[in-house]
Amino acid sequence: MKKYLVILISIAVGMLLASNAMAYSGTYVPGNGINGTPHDLPRGDNGMSYTAIPGDDLDRICIYCHAPHNTYRLFGTAGAGPEAPELYDYLPLWNHELEAVPTFVMYDNGPGAPFAGMKASQAILNGMIPGSSSMLCLSCHDGNIAVNSWGNSDQRSGSQSSGGSTMTPAYTIGQDGYLGNHHPIGFDYDAVAAIDTEIRDADATNLTGTTTIRDHLYADGNVKMECATCHSVHNKGNDGEALLWRSDQNSELCLTCHDKGTYTAP
Repeated sequence: MKKYLVILISIAVGMLLASNAMAYSGTYVPGNGINGTPHDLPRGDNGMSYTAIPGDDLDRICIYCHAPHNTYRLFGTAGAGPEAPELYDYLPLWNHELEAVPTFVMYDNGPGAPFAGMKASQAILNGMIPGSSSMLCLSCHDGNIAVNSWGNSDQRSGSQSSGGSTMTPAYTIGQDGYLGNHHPIGFDYDAVAAIDTEIRDADATNLTGTTTIRDHLYADGNVKMECATCHSVHNKGNDGEALLWRSDQNSELCLTCHDKGTYTAP
């Protein structure tokens, strides 16, 4: 019995070490560009199997998400390249495979939470639908689509990859279509702030030294909270860890939007 217990413990420890080994192990300077960051996808220390199949003869770092020609085209438009599903209305020369009809269970703080009044989650009450910019992030991060699956038959062969490796667990967000325990996205920031007095004014509060919260919101009128509201995916203009627009040291990022403590201007 003791022998089997030792074996089980050894396996568990091995699995723990393996899972930690899959996390990004490099270092980078915030705001210094994509090179060296977890989004510098060909790196060998980011723990993810982004290896192109076949290999990229130009060793590019942008091709995993973007390409110069024949990328996804907007729904209902003619031309070369694949037609994106209708819900994608933002396609910045997008080259990574998209989910056909992605559905997610959105943020849910549970049936014991208040469902009326200021203390109720206004994001829940106003509704959350991930915008196209967030859906692009989730096309890798939900762990459903292979991270090394990009390009299409209308492009040169070096701009295509048919790999089958999915996102490593350390970076999976929205696994099994569940976003219930992640920060809410796809909601109208102004509608929430109009009711919740503990949400700061998007126009009067700086997220970086030169930009306000408003500058980081999406959709018509810059009102929607999305993944890139908090994260600088290309590591430009930000000064926070984990590709954040500002550091969360002393919860400064959280307290930029949430008026639940002292706000310190960046």
